[in-house]
Amino acid sequence: MADGKWFPDLAPDVPLAEAARRVLDVRLRIVQACLPRATYEPDRDLEHVHQLRVGTRRADAALRIFRECLPGKVYKPARQRLRGVRRAAGEARDWDVFLLALRAREKGLTEADRPGIDFLIGYALGQRVAAQAHLEAADREHGQGLDTFVLETLEAVRTPNEGPSTIPLVGLARPLVSRLLDDLERAASGDLRDYDHLHQVRIAGKRLRYAMEVFGDCFGPDFTRRLYPMIEEMQEVLGRANDSHVAGVRLGGLRDRLKTCCPAEWARFKPGIEGLLRSHQRRLPQERKRFVKWWEAWKAAGAREVLATVPARPNAAESALPKKGVE
Repeated sequence: MADGKWFPDLAPDVPLAEAARRVLDVRLRIVQACLPRATYEPDRDLEHVHQLRVGTRRADAALRIFRECLPGKVYKPARQRLRGVRRAAGEARDWDVFLLALRAREKGLTEADRPGIDFLIGYALGQRVAAQAHLEAADREHGQGLDTFVLETLEAVRTPNEGPSTIPLVGLARPLVSRLLDDLERAASGDLRDYDHLHQVRIAGKRLRYAMEVFGDCFGPDFTRRLYPMIEEMQEVLGRANDSHVAGVRLGGLRDRLKTCCPAEWARFKPGIEGLLRSHQRRLPQERKRFVKWWEAWKAAGAREVLATVPARPNAAESALPKKGVE
């Protein structure tokens, strides 16, 4: 696929080092392609920034998945480079999402609400301009020489030090995905009324999703046709919850500053800002409930049984598996 999500020709018996090169080549070059568009053409399409953030996440996930195929002197700087771009893209995207929500709320505003929403739009636009400057700085720091960086990273890929030189991809797939399922289950067992726990579930879900995209052909058809769409659904639910949490924190802090430093203006802005804040405060528990419902369906979906469809792998390959999973 053009977005590099799936690797339909990555068969279970492909040697691990070869799989690493193929996945990293696609994922890193997507970042290379998306960075200039997000940096210099953000107004042409808001998706440019979104694609860059997702591209850096997928590329970083690929590095973590194949970390044992890279020497530390290559692995760590590569992750640092991606992290710098991802954070700048994430900041810009967060303000894009906030602005989109404000624009949607403009429809049907009361006269009392409009001053507050107009203020928030102006404030968010200012923050978005600053975020774009941060993205441009990240491009100057991390974007230069990306082609050389990609080539050097691919050239550094090697078979893990321990074990045979023909470790197959499937020898990594099942234990790693199994560990990621364990991580998701542990995170979901926490008190989901605490946003920190809910956020850990979201992180665990992302890591599982990105691994599923790499290992799609190592499992039976239910893996990509049934389980993956469920993970996508979970990410949408928790994404909305995250958006409301971030907006709630942002609006609450802004409200407190306005009340202190600009009491006269606050009287005009209060209806719009507090009305928006209340809507996010209502949505967060609603999305928690949707996640709980999703979780019951997920537990009944038989993910462990789907993992059992992986072809048997040689004992030598199994013993040589990396001990660490996706971070």
